[in-house]
Amino acid sequence: MEDNVPVAAVLSHWRLTVKGLEAGFNLQWALEWSNELHHRDQLHKMWPLLSEQEQMRWQPILARWDVRFRAATAPIRNPDAAVRKDGRWWQDRYPLRVTGEPGQELPPLWSPPIYLDEE
Repeated sequence: MEDNVPVAAVLSHWRLTVKGLEAGFNLQWALEWSNELHHRDQLHKMWPLLSEQEQMRWQPILARWDVRFRAATAPIRNPDAAVRKDGRWWQDRYPLRVTGEPGQELPPLWSPPIYLDEE
């Protein structure tokens, strides 16, 4: 993370990530899932560096996108194998709605997602 990256820019990237998940995650990128969470990781790292006033300003926006992320994802299948570190709950979730070929290789802890082509 660059020190000069504004919170608004990172939140904007997180918003785009969440909107993409809501539209359906392309399974072509399933093995790169952790990269999709990069901006949420950035927010987690920068949050303690913000003043209390900045946290109060940005918290409602972050909370709104986190709620939508939770709605677009599900907890991994085996909570005992959770990869969560330092309160990073988003690391233990996978996309619910996906595009791609059923039977495509998925990360081992993902339960079967909903294929948008099947709806």
